[in-house]
This record gives sequence, C-alpha cells and structure tokens, in this order.
Amino acid sequence: MFYSTNRYRRQDYTFYWELADKICPHAEEKNLNSVKHVHVCSKRANKSCVKYFPNATQLSIKRYFETLDDSISTSLSRIVPLQQLTKLVIECYNFPWEEIVKLLCFTPNLDALKLDFIKFNENNINLMTKSKTYQYGSNTNKIKNLDVRHACSYERMRLIINLFPKLEYLKTGVNRKEIVQIVRFLLSKFNNEIQIYSFYVFQKYRKYV
Repeated sequence: MFYSTNRYRRQDYTFYWELADKICPHAEEKNLNSVKHVHVCSKRANKSCVKYFPNATQLSIKRYFETLDDSISTSLSRIVPLQQLTKLVIECYNFPWEEIVKLLCFTPNLDALKLDFIKFNENNINLMTKSKTYQYGSNTNKIKNLDVRHACSYERMRLIINLFPKLEYLKTGVNRKEIVQIVRFLLSKFNNEIQIYSFYVFQKYRKYV
C-alpha cells in the first residue's frame, strides 16, 4: 500500500513489500520522484518489484522486518538512497542495536535519529564497542540529534555517547536509580569529548534539563 498526503505531489509514502508486485506497475515515476519521506511497514523484505524513491531524505521503519538472503541495509537500499538520508526513525522495540550500528555505516549524512528502544545484551558491550563495524560507525556518523523514547540505563548512555561523538541534542528517559550516575558521566564528558547543547531527560512524568 502507498499512502500520499498530497494527491498530485506526494511527499510521504507508506511502503509494503507484500504489495509491491501489485503496486509497482501502476506507480507513476514522477510521483516517486517527489517523495521525501518513506515509511516501511513490512514484516518481511523480498526481492520482488521494488520502487526506488531517488529524492527521499527521511526514512521511518515501523517494524523489524525479516530478510531472506540480503542484509537490512541492502534491502533498504533498493527503496531509498541510504547515503542521502538525513533523518531515520525506528519505531519498533525489537530492532537490534547491532543492526542499527550496521545501518549507520551506510547512512553517513544522517543528522537526526529517533529510536523507540535500544536493544542489546549489556554483557557484550565491551565486545560490541571493539568491533570494526562499531568503530567505523562511530568515526563516520554525523548525528547531532538523538531521541530515545525508552529509558536508558547507565550502560546504554555510555554506548550512546561513545557512538555519537557529534551529538548536540539528546532526549531520553533514564532509570531513577541511575540519574545521578548518568548526569555525572555526562558532565565528565562535556567540553572534552562531547558538545551537547541541549539535554532533555524524562522519567515518567518528571523531566530534568
């Protein structure tokens, strides 16, 4: 299914791989060229007829989708030019952190990233941060704005700061028991390793700035 907010000049499309074979023959190329924001809502990717949105700069992933033989990055590259994206939104709780890091390696011009949840095994954090993929993603990404809806633990906060050295705006939730530890950690990084100008933290109905 494709969805447009404007009948004649479409800016947003909702894309389903399951319906690509039916939709593709009827989709007008000029409409695809005008799309700026693509929403991917499938549970499984396939190699069938996939329309390409050459001018898209924003991508929203509604579900963690399965792939057959290809990586998630390869599957998405058939829909949008990954290197051109400036904003990525992942609206699902089961999207693995390792896959997000891999995706960062193919989206060097991302300025904004929004996540529902950071899912990873905290016991493997040291091994994860030493991987070539993690190091490459950390050295090349340009993300300045990060929004994480779910509460972050101290270990997750460390991972965020190390992976996104160019952060200027950070919004996230924190565990009440770790708020002091997290704030101290961030203060120790200010002016030396990071330059966050706006830090917004919420804990249920409370917020800390």
